[in-house]
Amino acid sequence: MGRFGVEPLAAAIEPWRQAPRIWLAYSGGHDSSVLLHAVFALGLPVHALHVDHGLHPDSERWAMHCRAQCSALGIPLRVERVTVRPRGEGLEAAARNARYAVFAAVLAARECIATAHHADDQAETVLLRILRGTGIDGLAGMPRERALGAGRLIRPLLGFRRGDLAAYAARHDLRWIDDPANRCVQHDRSFLRERIMPLLETRWPGLDQRLARLARHASAASTLAESWARQRLTELGATERLSVAALAGLEETPRLQLLRTWIRQQARRPPPERRLRRGLADLLGAACDRQPALAWVDGCIRRYRDRLYLLPPCLPEPPAKPLAWDIGQPLNVPNLGRLEAKSSRGKGLRARSLQRASVEVRFRQGGERVQVHGQARALKRLLQEWGVPPWVRAHLPLVYIGQDLAAVADLLVTDPFLAGPAEPGLELHWHSVVTWEREHCNVAGSRSAGRGS
Repeated sequence: MGRFGVEPLAAAIEPWRQAPRIWLAYSGGHDSSVLLHAVFALGLPVHALHVDHGLHPDSERWAMHCRAQCSALGIPLRVERVTVRPRGEGLEAAARNARYAVFAAVLAARECIATAHHADDQAETVLLRILRGTGIDGLAGMPRERALGAGRLIRPLLGFRRGDLAAYAARHDLRWIDDPANRCVQHDRSFLRERIMPLLETRWPGLDQRLARLARHASAASTLAESWARQRLTELGATERLSVAALAGLEETPRLQLLRTWIRQQARRPPPERRLRRGLADLLGAACDRQPALAWVDGCIRRYRDRLYLLPPCLPEPPAKPLAWDIGQPLNVPNLGRLEAKSSRGKGLRARSLQRASVEVRFRQGGERVQVHGQARALKRLLQEWGVPPWVRAHLPLVYIGQDLAAVADLLVTDPFLAGPAEPGLELHWHSVVTWEREHCNVAGSRSAGRGS
């Protein structure tokens, strides 16, 4: 740690200089104002991003301040307003989630967004997590960089103290927004910053360096555990699914590490350890015919038979009304996916069955029956036999020709509409946002309406 200035910042930001674009998370506060000014002095082509949370009466005025500062420096600024709705977490956490969601949405491939977190922020983070009973990952504090959306989140100021930044601001006579929430001791972080950290520093000088050292040691241990888990997941071939048997065969500590790494590999944040531990016990201990789930703010793990699946926290609802389909054109189903038909021979829907007949796409209402191999079968029972997970079943498009059920997504064509050998046909392709690994299901192969994707 040392004196902050343009040259030290140049060295700190060097690993990311080749990024196609560097964004700055610019709140207008003290720390981000220092970062904005120093990056401008460095001559880097950057864009600033201001997120207006709408939580303070002056938030619009703060956005105007940010516009004025960026305009004076000739730095492009993008302002995004969000609505903060806590979902079980506190207001601070909800605002952070909303802010980072904007960051993730803005970043294009290989782009970076730099925040102004510094060494004092790191010390507060580690101490706050200790008080909350964190695990080894939490003790590692804030990483210098991590994946976010299609790009990277970077923290080039972690090697500098708040005092270093304050001295720079004084030398350059910078102006910034003073958010009173930063001094409100009702918030845990502000309470630590205003009351606890100064007191601890009087007894243990250099506390920030001690906590930074602890974070580095914890980060090394966490990286080692993460490396083991990634290798194990590769050996298991785990992607959207994870074997229940593979987890059940591990001790609790490596089992939890494996699950956390699996969740992070799919760009989601794991749930708190207590919820993860309890939820995993329910997932592994349930009978095979049960369908337990572990849900949290950033995702949901469901068990079906002997596999775990990681899903979004909420799945989209299928349309309640039938959708007319011009089968010659792809059909985009809002929030669910795209259905298309491609010419074939001896496969899929019989082409001549479509002459002078209307085509509709519907979704399951219950009680549907299909003609398969000369038998009338309940669609529900067929999907169960094929091993199609329950949450996928509700999102499968059912293709009706006239009033008759002709196809189930790209899984099945019913007897009356199945193209014969060498007969012109139409293969269906269902590109779904509700992903699943079809090759692990016993789908009726030769009667398939197409090839899933």
